[in-house]
Amino acid sequence: MEEPATPTAVPQKLSGRDNGSKTKRKIPIPQELIFHYQTQGLDAQQASVKVIEDLQNMVMRVVSSNSKPKKDKFLIDASRKMDSLNNRLAVVDMKLDSKPGYLETFVIGVSSGAALSGITSVLPHVFEGIAQIWSSVRTATKPSS
Repeated sequence: MEEPATPTAVPQKLSGRDNGSKTKRKIPIPQELIFHYQTQGLDAQQASVKVIEDLQNMVMRVVSSNSKPKKDKFLIDASRKMDSLNNRLAVVDMKLDSKPGYLETFVIGVSSGAALSGITSVLPHVFEGIAQIWSSVRTATKPSS
């Protein structure tokens, strides 16, 4: 088996821009990585194990760094929706609990009718008292001639 060439960085243009400062390295093939570790003194099997370990570590870093924001965003969104639903349910429950039944409605009507009839009999006396207070204040503050 012939040995692959040493890994090299081949510049490639990014997104079609003609910017010479932004370049991307070519991803080395597995044989190049194994050859790289063999040049550091490892045999073929140890180099293969080292390449596999590096790739597993890289995959775990990518997976753990990319999945958290999506998972957190999903959990935050789901939690927000559940809170909103719970608040709406609490409002509906409170409204249902605060509505009086038929018996309570009848009692409220009878008591308000009695209070209204009592107020109408007392109301002229209240207005008469307020009128007397107003006239006495007006005469006390009237300048004497």
